[in-house]
Amino acid sequence: MTQSAITEDSFDALTRHALDPRTGWSLGIFGAIAEFMRDPGEATAIETGADILKVVTARGGLVVRRHPATVVVDYEMPSRHAERRVRALAACLPERDAARAGRAVVTEVGPDMAALREEDRGALLFDLGIGLTSVETCVRTRAPALIAALRAAEGMPALAAPGLIAAMVEHGPHRVFASALGRIEVFQPIPPPGGVSPDGPHTHVLPKLIAHGRTHAASVPIPEGLVPCLSIHPPSGA
Repeated sequence: MTQSAITEDSFDALTRHALDPRTGWSLGIFGAIAEFMRDPGEATAIETGADILKVVTARGGLVVRRHPATVVVDYEMPSRHAERRVRALAACLPERDAARAGRAVVTEVGPDMAALREEDRGALLFDLGIGLTSVETCVRTRAPALIAALRAAEGMPALAAPGLIAAMVEHGPHRVFASALGRIEVFQPIPPPGGVSPDGPHTHVLPKLIAHGRTHAASVPIPEGLVPCLSIHPPSGA
């Protein structure tokens, strides 16, 4: 495993990767993660600013934010093929800058006025309470039955709330994962237990891994005192 830190302006580096449709992104904790990717020919809306970049498709969206304390760790790890190594980058912040709401139970946040698409603004956002302190792992919905199920689960851990996971699979709410450095929204359905995640943006929630209470896998070389808030997966050879 090798590791180095990007010395150029971190936001410029992240922007360059975001504009490359071959690059994948992920945001979350060990065991609960949202992934965003797009096809080279896919219809995409891109909005750029001095401190923010938004990339939105019909399947999901990505936000990258500038933060002066960002450190981008560029590293390589062995792949399943012994002769190859896989490159990845982790955009990190010091623990104090990475801190979010830190909710540990299902909590109604309110209308999501920060939604990437105008038609999604105002739909209700619920934090599932499984993002530790650095990530908010949420769902967004307008479905009355799912809103009722989420409200009934408030104050409980999402994975322990009776019937909640089944209700989310049935209604397929948008998943919204947010950190201090960005946001990933997934519009695609949630696969049923034993099902396969769709191509493109999707989420994974794995209770056995979440139970470790880690922000990232032990194999990812994040320097002490930093917390990964957004990860970049460049195409092979980039």
